Amino acid sequence: MNKETIEQIIKVTEKDLSEINNYSAKDALKDVAKKALKRGVTNRDPIFWPAGLLMLGLSEAATSPSDSTSELISKELNSEIIGNLRAYIDKWIKSGKEVSFVDDSVAGITMIKLYEATGERQFHHGAAKIANFLSQATKNDEESIIYNPARGNDLIYADGAGQAAMFLAKYGTVFHKRNAIALAAKQLINFYNNGFDKKSGLPYHAFSLAEEKKAGIIGWGRAVGWLMLGYSEILSNINKEENHGDGPIGDAILKSTSEKLMSEFYSLIKVTLEYQRPDGGFSWLLPAVEGEADTSATAMIAYSMANWLRSGMFQSHAKELSEEAKEAIQRAKDFLLENTENGSVLQSLSNCEDLAVHRQIYGHYPWGQGSALAFFSITD
Repeated sequence: MNKETIEQIIKVTEKDLSEINNYSAKDALKDVAKKALKRGVTNRDPIFWPAGLLMLGLSEAATSPSDSTSELISKELNSEIIGNLRAYIDKWIKSGKEVSFVDDSVAGITMIKLYEATGERQFHHGAAKIANFLSQATKNDEESIIYNPARGNDLIYADGAGQAAMFLAKYGTVFHKRNAIALAAKQLINFYNNGFDKKSGLPYHAFSLAEEKKAGIIGWGRAVGWLMLGYSEILSNINKEENHGDGPIGDAILKSTSEKLMSEFYSLIKVTLEYQRPDGGFSWLLPAVEGEADTSATAMIAYSMANWLRSGMFQSHAKELSEEAKEAIQRAKDFLLENTENGSVLQSLSNCEDLAVHRQIYGHYPWGQGSALAFFSITD
């Protein structure tokens, strides 16, 4: 990675964020056609997950890059990134729009990071709105957050479990809210218990507790990525809370939960690494090693492992696994750079339109761009 490359990637990411809510007449016609075909239309929520991943990439570049990456980002560019993120979040707050989806959680990570970096209260205010939404969201009997209760089902998606866990873990640690950390842990533990394929060790896309069924395909790359992001973030934060605990009983529960999450995460990493492609990437469907590669899945998976490693929050028995992860991270980085042109990350799978509906369209998308920048920012 050199200065020109990281600056180009940042500039493209900033452009993507500035244009993500542009809605042309052509877009409107496309949505009419999609509705007629009973397909999903573009979500216009300004903090929906594609914007959230762009924001995550930019906030990692501005507030917590690795030592080597920080040397490549000028003070002027750093100030520009924070200014653009501030303006984007301020616009959302001033619009008065409420949090509407579990997917809005990802943008909340950036709000917390900016609060830590600047101390500006509007970022805390924005994060608190997301935390309140998640605490009051419709849940199943095990307190897993139902992804889209308006559809009249109780489906728990890997997307929502990972996204909510990421945000709640960070929010709970920074603002010392143990109930948020507990809710984060439940999203992952419940999904592991109910939404994983016992034979392969890979997750389905979703599960229903009421109907006792698993839904979608096994090993979708971004589903794996979302869950790994959730595990990485909670394990990078949970042990920090021991110094702000409720006494020895509370700390014992926290330690027990942490150990369970570590065991699950380590198992998922081991399984995932078995499917890394010869070119260093991960396929859109992990077991389809000879199928299409997906830069978004690759970046999400690699970022989660890099985030876990930089925290230092792993046990001595994971030393061998950490070495395997380091090697996999470097191979993934080479793959992503090979698929980046003039700062634009290519070869990303298009949006998932429904369970098991993954149209095989690849190109430049915000989820590939944002997650790749997040990954590049924290690696040497």
